[in-house]
Amino acid sequence: MLVYYSKLAWRHILQTPVLSLLIVMAIALGIGASMTMISYYKAMAHNPAEDRSESLFAVQLAAYGNDMEEWGGRPDGLPIQLTHQDVKNLREAELSFPRSGMHQFMTVVTSQREGVAPTNDYAGRFVDRDFFNMFDVTFLYGEPWSTQVDKEGEKHAVISKSLSEWIFGEADSVGKTFVMIDGEMLFTVVGVYEDFNPQPAYYDLSTSNFPSDGPGVFLPYSMVDTLDQFPMGNISGWFPEEINTHEDLRKSEYVWQVFWVKLDNEEQREQYRNFLKAYSEEQHSLGRFQNPNPRGDIKDVATWLEYNEVINEDNKVMVGLSLLFLLVCLVNAVGLLLAKFLRKMNEAGIRRALGASKRQIFSQYLVEVGMLGLLGGLLGLVLAAFGLWAVRELYETDIARLDPTLFAGALALSLFASLLTGILPALRVCNSNPSLFLKAQ
Repeated sequence: MLVYYSKLAWRHILQTPVLSLLIVMAIALGIGASMTMISYYKAMAHNPAEDRSESLFAVQLAAYGNDMEEWGGRPDGLPIQLTHQDVKNLREAELSFPRSGMHQFMTVVTSQREGVAPTNDYAGRFVDRDFFNMFDVTFLYGEPWSTQVDKEGEKHAVISKSLSEWIFGEADSVGKTFVMIDGEMLFTVVGVYEDFNPQPAYYDLSTSNFPSDGPGVFLPYSMVDTLDQFPMGNISGWFPEEINTHEDLRKSEYVWQVFWVKLDNEEQREQYRNFLKAYSEEQHSLGRFQNPNPRGDIKDVATWLEYNEVINEDNKVMVGLSLLFLLVCLVNAVGLLLAKFLRKMNEAGIRRALGASKRQIFSQYLVEVGMLGLLGGLLGLVLAAFGLWAVRELYETDIARLDPTLFAGALALSLFASLLTGILPALRVCNSNPSLFLKAQ
């Protein structure tokens, strides 16, 4: 019967092309708008740390004076970055937990290939060796620098596959050297990693939540004092300080770096919280952290994303508005379906007189509605793809795309919504008196 109902439905669609097209467009517009916003929201709500989310913790310290009660209006009054002095102290603490200080910089890299631009700008990042394991950086060749380099510092570099190919013309460049930073310094490649750009960039939300490109090169954090590379990102302070050199910045109370630690269980977390409390009190006694409540805190990845408002209220409102728009489109579709089915009441009356039951008539019209819904869903996916393209162009990021789950969800939503809207018009036709239409014939 389904095949028969489908043939009848397709014939009815072709007999009323204008009404059918309007119904399909109404459903498509609602699906397109809602799926665009749902896809965007899903991308922004994604936690790229996955199973590591509960063991990675961002560290915060109340590194400001008594002129401030809290920092930046945040709920707990803590900045999301640390001073250089605090990062150094945390790195050197006698604790065995994996940890990494970090910050971003921009650098000029020199290519060794002919036929390409001699230099290009790349984002780099100072990190510790533990960073690569903590944040699941996939190595294709080589490995991170040694623990000794974390302590003493050497001009070792871990570079991305794309940067390796741009410099050397090949992915495996372990052991080779290249020129970077003012066109003067020679660095040795110790590892090559698969391009790393989790979305959102949860490891450092002080620069950009959704960068279009990830870091091209990682350098040992132990080289920060030697290389004098000014950071690229937020630099904040609680009182004005004169900064003329990189050394001035390092010695200042400005916050411009982030620090992460890996804590696998509650015992380790409590131990680290106690350490931060003792550290804050120590710094307070030394003349720093002069706010009324010297303290520190740690936040796991999920909490960190929420704390930094990666998903803001505007995004939630837009999703709600898009669903309301879908509802408006479906209400319009109900009216159009009613007009379409009323034009076919004569045919329904004749079929009823010939023995067709109300259930059969109802089923046949629902099949027709379902076909219109699927057509609307397919067109809605095209509109959603265009909408997501517009979002990527507007925000210059590649975060939102239609994945198979959303694709299937859009078709299921369009089918369900169309069947829901088709119930009232179909019931109206089924409950009509067939004798009226026989007299009309």
